[in-house]
Amino acid sequence: MAEITPILCPEACAFPPGLFHHAKIHAGVVYCAGQVGADINGKLVSDKVGPQTEKCLQNIAAILKSAGSGLDRILKITIYVPEQADYAAMNEVYAKIMPDPKPPRACVFIKALPGGAAVEMECIAAQS
Repeated sequence: MAEITPILCPEACAFPPGLFHHAKIHAGVVYCAGQVGADINGKLVSDKVGPQTEKCLQNIAAILKSAGSGLDRILKITIYVPEQADYAAMNEVYAKIMPDPKPPRACVFIKALPGGAAVEMECIAAQS
């Protein structure tokens, strides 16, 4: 039976702090918890979706690096956005940061995110 390895990344936000690991690895696959655009203290970097998207992806990149992976190894990403009007701004930042070929994704419009976040992302990635 393959081991399950928990990952805690000191460079990424645990939001809310202390309630979960950033990721778990099983059989060479990294399952990354949802990340918002907050710093390591849980403070949102901005009230705008663009800067939050950038920080969210930075958090994911740090977590994946800690797990022996990277943005280029993402197999599937799910994005949650409360405001449909923020989709274009989120997508613009996402397109600049996410390496090609971009992974399959879903974008789900929801009523609200924890702490008033403008975006949250979770992903599944292969280890390098």
